[in-house]
Parts: sequence; structure tokens; C-alpha cells
Amino acid sequence: MDNLIPKNVRKTKLEFWRGIGLVEILIIIMWISLSTLFIIGLPISKMVKISCCILFAILAVPLLLPIMPGVKGWYALFLMFKFFAQKKHYRKDSVQNNTGFLVPYDCIVDENYIKTQKVNGKNHFIAGFEIKGYNITLLNPDVQDLKIKELQATFKLFDFSFSIVKVDLPISFADTIEFYEETVRQIRENINNNYSPKGLNARLFENQSYIRHMKNDTLTADNEIQTKKVFYLYVYADKIQKLHEYIEVIKAKLELNNFKVDLLAGYDLVNSIKLVFNPYGEKISKAEYEKHQDSLENLLAFNEFQIRRNYFKADNVYSSVFGVYDYSIFARYGWGANLANNEQAIIWNISPLDSARIKRALNKAVNNARTKAMMTKSNVDRSEQAYEINAYEDLIEAITGANEVVKNVDILFLNYGLNMKLLHESEARLKRSLKELDIKVNPLAYRQLEGYSAFLPKGFDPLMEQSGREMPCLTLASSFPFINGGLDDEQGLYLGQNSTNDVIVFDQFKLTDKRKNHNKIIIGTSGSGKSYTTKKEIAFHLNMGRTVIAIDPEREYKDLCLFYDGQWVDTGDATVGRINPLQVLDNSFRDDNDDINTIIDAVEKELDEEKAAPISNHLRLLDQWFKTLYKELTERERRLLINQIQKTYQRFNINNNTEISKLKNTEFPTFSDLYETICQSIADHDDPILSNLKELIYYDFMGDGQYATLWNGPTTLNLNSNFIVYDVWTLFDQDIQKVTSAQLYLILAFVKGEVKRNRFEKNNKIVVVIDEAHLAIDKDNPVALNFMYQMVKRIRKYNGAMIITTQNWNDFTGTEEIKKKTTAMINNTQYSMIMNLAPSDLKEVEEVYHAYGGLSTEEQEYIARASKGQMLFIVSGYERHCLKIDVSEAEALAFVNGVVPTNEHVENINHNHDVLFVDDSLKKYFGSKPTSNLK
Repeated sequence: MDNLIPKNVRKTKLEFWRGIGLVEILIIIMWISLSTLFIIGLPISKMVKISCCILFAILAVPLLLPIMPGVKGWYALFLMFKFFAQKKHYRKDSVQNNTGFLVPYDCIVDENYIKTQKVNGKNHFIAGFEIKGYNITLLNPDVQDLKIKELQATFKLFDFSFSIVKVDLPISFADTIEFYEETVRQIRENINNNYSPKGLNARLFENQSYIRHMKNDTLTADNEIQTKKVFYLYVYADKIQKLHEYIEVIKAKLELNNFKVDLLAGYDLVNSIKLVFNPYGEKISKAEYEKHQDSLENLLAFNEFQIRRNYFKADNVYSSVFGVYDYSIFARYGWGANLANNEQAIIWNISPLDSARIKRALNKAVNNARTKAMMTKSNVDRSEQAYEINAYEDLIEAITGANEVVKNVDILFLNYGLNMKLLHESEARLKRSLKELDIKVNPLAYRQLEGYSAFLPKGFDPLMEQSGREMPCLTLASSFPFINGGLDDEQGLYLGQNSTNDVIVFDQFKLTDKRKNHNKIIIGTSGSGKSYTTKKEIAFHLNMGRTVIAIDPEREYKDLCLFYDGQWVDTGDATVGRINPLQVLDNSFRDDNDDINTIIDAVEKELDEEKAAPISNHLRLLDQWFKTLYKELTERERRLLINQIQKTYQRFNINNNTEISKLKNTEFPTFSDLYETICQSIADHDDPILSNLKELIYYDFMGDGQYATLWNGPTTLNLNSNFIVYDVWTLFDQDIQKVTSAQLYLILAFVKGEVKRNRFEKNNKIVVVIDEAHLAIDKDNPVALNFMYQMVKRIRKYNGAMIITTQNWNDFTGTEEIKKKTTAMINNTQYSMIMNLAPSDLKEVEEVYHAYGGLSTEEQEYIARASKGQMLFIVSGYERHCLKIDVSEAEALAFVNGVVPTNEHVENINHNHDVLFVDDSLKKYFGSKPTSNLK
């Protein structure tokens, strides 16, 4: 069955000629009879009486014609009389015409629900939900059909009245701004951090720029307030127990359909109703709510309310309610989303229909339509009747053969304006939009009070009888209005807007029932904006006071490191940060729940002995390190070498009981000390293997040996920095695979140790960034892959997050073993940012993501044609965004040349001229490019 919206089934009638049915015939008879009786009684000539009768007969014609959309003259006349008879001006301070009379609500019950005034002799109870959907258009057509059928099945189960309301509310970043301001306060107080003056000012400057950017971002380019679509679902019952049952059904079924469903507390429920009529107005305060929750008319009543023919004025806002008097017989998929894209508030009032009654009405409608088709001589009219008959027959077949359920639906639109000109402009935009959907608008002339009442969710719609239309649940489901997939994490980073113009504010450390860890992977070709995106994220974490460790093979982050006065380490020449392989690392990194017997990978097993003595653990690490550097060494030779290292530790009084964390870098032995140990052992007992090891250590690590500068000497890294960049560009450029692998092995071991130390000593969040990770993957030496594989599984429990970036996905799927681990990494990586990719890489990525829901054809097409900064951002299974990254001028300042903000920058970014410096002595760091303290 197509998405049918048949002609009004219950109102179909047999027409004798062009819309004239039995009702119109009776009106003509009554009109002629009354007018004739009136004229006959007049003392005028016969000819004049005949003329008057003819004139009155002509005057009857407008009564039979539709003079307003969907309204014939006789009914319009009735509406006019009714309108002129009703009250048109209400005031809150009036006794007889009090605006409280227009509020159908009584009080709050059970903290979360509204009790209504009596409607048709009954009180009703109302509960409300905020519904957050997803962009169904990103899914494959077959998946779209599946999701629509699931929603259809859900609507079929809703055998109660409910309403769906869409309102565009102003975007507020108040909570996020408050979080940034608190962060600034903590940074100023230097809580749990040891920033240099330059690093401190960089963070203060960027946080102030965040605050200003978030305040400005509530405005559009035309200086208008930016809004977001918010959907509410209201459900009604005449008993609280029934309401509880309906709530359980709604929440369970919609969440099963991948919607986010939040039950509104009483305070939020009342405000959701209030803001429908003025989204830009102030919320009811909690104090006022607490005071008047037992008399809601005092909370929701307008100060003044005036009714006019085509609009009403509530306080200072001009509003008008539009209805729909005709739809296209066959609705397009997503027609509800198209409606929701309009600026107006929308309400779908939906009520159940009796199955037997709708079947009888359908049978009558089909018979009437066939009779009309037989009576008409126009080919066009006959064709229209054929479409109508087919629609009715399809609906009958769906009801009888597929157990389809039909609902009564009334859709209304609420236009706004601060003056009549703005109101008319809003109405004109709505009319144009609906015309494109072949939907005909009813301005509800003389019925604006009923329109206002129908827009109040309460379980009774006074316009339903005239404006309601029977719709099968499939048509309702296929409308799928809930494309409001923004992201508004209160403690997040503003990333930009998605393809549906929803704002994305993202907190990588937020956990929900669908967001299980903090890990992220960024994939994109060179030039796709991958590096800018990564820098933006790194800068945010630093500005929030977190620790960031980056492994940088392309020298992308040196300037960023300079800006924040971090620790930049060229791991290729060790002039800044040497790593002493013999320094014992306390880097055991396994969860207590992990069973060591389930750790299959040898390297992982050796590196993950939890609670192992530090010396024993580090000796295992060194065994693997020497194996990486000297593949030609036999197991016996390595065992003997490890034994000599153990003796060296004994010389330095370092054993398994030593508190390693309290030793200084200079208190650990070096390769020179190991050489002395081997010489002493040879003196005690000459051994040819020891002699060979002595020569190896001497020629490679002593004097001008090839590894002397890189590894012989105390560790010189400053691990107290909150931002450490391990630059491996020189290391990779040397193109000596075994040296690269060995040094990378040590770096990753140090990173693991820092992650652990960060949790137990600093108690701070930490982010590990592996940039261009494909460069570090080696099928013959999977050190980096194993590290990433371990880290994504366990870093969350160490209060940490991973960011992995790559542009060459083929290296991630080079062998079955690599592919197996990369697939496991994806499964343990919550967030993915997929930027522009070449077709070959796109195919590989789609295969890897297959277990994670795959990539739809639409998503793949978007990725293939994505421009710089555009990406598919996967938050969870169905929460996906086609996103354009927004980088502010202040953020970009940190990315290039390491320029710290000058006084001019400060004044440009902070128009209030607040002093960002902690004290005047810090000004010496501004005004010119500083000398790098990292060189």
C-alpha cells in the first residue's frame, strides 16, 4: 500500500452535481421556501414579487459555493454569526472575561502530570515526552522501510489519543557557557595543574573565545536568533492508572525504534505548553511554578488575549492558526519532516477510530465515489474519481488483509509575528511551502479561538470533526517528522551544524546508555580537514585542563604545542627528550576483570601482567624490545642479556620492592652501567656469549655508537607537562625500520605509564592521540597496532580517551590479522568521523563498519563528495550527522606558527575588555612571537 491520505471517509456524500449534495439541496429548498413566503406576504405587485423571487434565488448561489478554503457559503455564514456573538477580548485582571478561562488545565498531579479542567464532563490527565529522532534519510532504502514499518507497528499499538508538537525554540548555550566559565575559574586558580605563564594565558584566551563564540552563535548571519527543532509527544487518559500504562508503552516502543524519549517533569511539561505560543518568551520560574502548580490558570494565562477574524493577539505576539483542508492522495516519504522544516509550530492531534465504524464509512465512500464516476461526463473528473476509488480500495485491502489501523489526524500550524507585517510574511512562507507538498491550507477564518484551543494539548480537539482526516498508520509513520538529530552535550565543544541545520556540541567524555566509551577515530584523505579537526579537538581538551599526549609522525602539532607551551619531543635525535630503555616503567595496564589466560597475543600478554613486580614486568618489556632491535639474537642470548640487566639493577639497589615512582631519572642505570656489569661478569667467568654481548653494547651504545645518543643516558623527558607531543617525523624519515619500531615501542610504553600515572596520581582526564596511525602499522612488527588495540579497550577505566587518525585505510586492512584487530578497535571505538575518501578506501571502510551498522548508499555518496571539513560523524548506531566543522578565528590562531595571543588579539576576542592576564608580569609573553623554550 502506498502512503495514502484518502478523501475524508466519514464526510463523503453523494453529490448530484459539482459538490452539491443532499445538505445543499435541503438548504436550497429551505431558502426558496422561506424567501417565497416572505415575498408573498409583501404588498407589492406580482411582477415585482416574481423579480424578488428570482433575485433571492440568485442570492442563494453563494450559499452553495466554497467562498473560503474548505468552507461553503452557508457554513461561512454560520461561522460569521458565531464569531460575532463570542467574546473577543480577554484580560487577566477581568472578572467576566478573564484569560484564565482560556486555560483548560487545573493542576499538577503526581509531580509529572497535568490534570485538566472538565472537558465534555470529564477530567483528563496529561503526560509529556521530549522526543529526539535521527536522520532517516542517511539510511539505505531497505533500512528506511524497516524503520518506517517499525514506527507503523508502534502507532498501531497506540490505541489512545495523543498529540505530537514541533516547536522551534531558541538555542541556548547557557549551561555550556557556565561550564566554560567554571573552567576559566579553575584554570585561574591553577587547580590540579602546573601551567607555565604562557600555557596558562593560552588556555584562558581560548576559553574566553569559546564563551564569546557560543554567545554569538545563538544568532544567525542576519542577526536573528538561531533555533532548534524540539518535538514533544503528549498522551491523554481519563485515569492516572491508564496514563501510567500509556507512558510505559510509549517509552518502550519508541526507544525500541531508536528514538530518545525523555518523560517531562511537571515543571518542564508546563513550560513546554507555554513556550509553544511564544518560543522566545521567558520560561516560568521554578519559584512561580512551585507557588501555582495547584492553579495552572495562573501560570499559563496571558495578560491580554484578543481574537480577530484571521488571527489572535496573545500579549504582544500576533499569531494565527492554519489548518489543512486537503492533502495529496499519495503522500511522499518524509512528508512530516518537510512540514517540520517550517518555522511555525505544528501540532498533530491523533485519536483512534472505531474499526467497525471506519469499515462502514469506507464502504459508503466507495459506493458514493463509484456513483459519482458513473454520473460524471468529464474525462478529467472520471480520472480523479478512479484515483479516489483506488485509494479507498487499497485502504480497505490494508485494513482487512494486513490489519492496518486508521487514525483520525488533525494537523495545525501556528504562525508568529511581533507585528502584522511579520505575521503575514510568516503565513506567506507557510503557504508556499505547503503548496510544494500539494497540501491546501485552511486559514480558519472566524475560527481562530477554536484553533487556539486545538493547539492546547488536552485530548480534545474542537476542530477534529471538521478538519480531521483519516490516515492509516503507515502514512503517519512514513511522514517521519522526527529529524531533529542535533547534539547538545552541556560540557562539549561546538563542532558546527549538521545537514539539517542542527547544532552539534560534542563532549567526548560523556557516557550514556548508547555511548559506552570515549574513543574516536578520524578517517580522511590528505586535505580533507582531518588535521584541523584533530587540532580543534586537542585544543579543546587542553583548554578544559586535561592532559593530552600526541604521537605525531607528520610534524603537525609542533605549533600547537608551542602555543600551549607543551613538551615537544623529537624522538629521532633525542636532543630534547631521550628515553632510557633501562628506566623501569610502572606501566602495567590490565583490568582486574581481565583473565590473563584470555590474552592471546604474546606481546600483549608480556606487557599486561597486572600486579606483576615492576622489575619483572620491565624485564619482559626489555626482552621484547631487544627482540625488536636485534632479530638475530637467539633466545638464549636475550635471556643472558636480560640476566645482566637484572644484575645491573641489583648494583643500583633496585628490586621488586623498590618504589619506582619515587626514583629520579638519574637514579636508573644506563647502557654504560650495563656495559660495566657485563665486563665484571666476564672477569668473573669468561663466556663467549657474554663477550659477544659486550661487543654489541660497546659498538652500538657506547661513545659514538649508532644508538648512543638515542638511548644511552638518563631519560630527559619532562612528564609534568599537560601536553606532550612525541614527534616521530625524524624517526620515520630515517627509514630504519628496526630503530623506528624499537623507539616507538619505548614511546608507547611511556605513554601507557603516563596514562596509569595520570589516573592514580593526577586524577585528571587524559587523551592519547595517534595521528596518521597507518604509518605506524607494520605487519612484521605490530607494536603500534597492539598498543592501539589494548588502549581502546581499556583506557576508559583509566579516565582516558583515544583519538586515532588515518588517511590510508588499506594499511588497516593489510592482512587478516591486522584486519581482525582493526575491526575489534572499531567495535571499541564509540565515535567515528569519516571525511572525504577515495573510492577504494571507502569500500574498505564500509566493510569494516559492517558490524557497526554499515554505511548506507547515501552516507557513502556524501563521504565521496565531501569537501574540506565535511564529515559523517557517527555518535552511535542511528545517531549520525553529516557535519561541516567550524573553526573559529581564535581557534585557528593556536594552529599556525605557535603564535600566542597578543593584547590586540585579546581585545578583539573580548569586546568587554576583561583582563585575561593573571597578573601584569605575564604581559612579557605577548606582543611578539616568543622564543620557543622547546628548542
